[in-house]
This record gives sequence, C-alpha cells and structure tokens, in this order.
Amino acid sequence: MKKGIYYTPRPSREPVTREGDPGGKWSAKFPDMMGYRTQGGGKVPEDFEWASNPKQAQEELTPESLAARYSQRVIPRLAESAPTPALPADAKPAPK
Repeated sequence: MKKGIYYTPRPSREPVTREGDPGGKWSAKFPDMMGYRTQGGGKVPEDFEWASNPKQAQEELTPESLAARYSQRVIPRLAESAPTPALPADAKPAPK
C-alpha cells in the first residue's frame, strides 16, 4: 500500500488547529491576535517631511569619519578603590 494514499490535505488548517484566521478576522478564542486588518491603513500625509534620512547618513559614513567617531568615544572606567593603608611598624599580627 502506498504511503499517504488516503490522506487529503485540508485547504485551510484553522478549523482543525483552532487557530485564528491569518487574514485578521477577530475571534473570541484569540482576542489579542494581530492580523492584516489590525495593522493600520499605511497612509502618509502628503505634507509630511522626514526629520532625517538614514540612507543618506549611511552613505556619508567613510572610513575616515568612522575612525574620527571611534577616537572621540568616551569609555567609562571603573572606580578605583582606595589603596589599603599600611600597618604601623609596631603593629602585632592578629592572634589565630
């Protein structure tokens, strides 16, 4: 007998696995589900201007500018502990 001869794949698996609809239909079983409909309209106003241009900033990076940035970095250093004071010459060792 051939393997899988009686198996017919379902066109949609949601009724079997009880998952929410991938298209974004809300379900009481999965109220927090994000789908296509809950992702917003995606429209940008015509008069909107970007504050910066990441592509231009990336193109302006050269090996020289990266080296300058690297040399200007401030590296935080760990606080140095105070040196342990020396014992006086007439001090006796602690008893054991």
